[in-house]
Amino acid sequence: LKQNGLEEVNTLNQMFDPNICEAVSMRQTTEKKDDHKVLEVFQKGYKLGERVIRPAKVVVGEYKE
Repeated sequence: LKQNGLEEVNTLNQMFDPNICEAVSMRQTTEKKDDHKVLEVFQKGYKLGERVIRPAKVVVGEYKE
């Protein structure tokens, strides 16, 4: 499939992008740098060329003081 242009979407430790990710949960964090970052991936996402075939299901950090 890779030869035909299918690639995995790498989202771990990246800023949350609703175009390629689906947030299934929010997790509170005390680290300001983790605000709106993907902390965990439940299900990998895939793209075919520039088109998202399946968005990644992820847990997103939410900064709380």
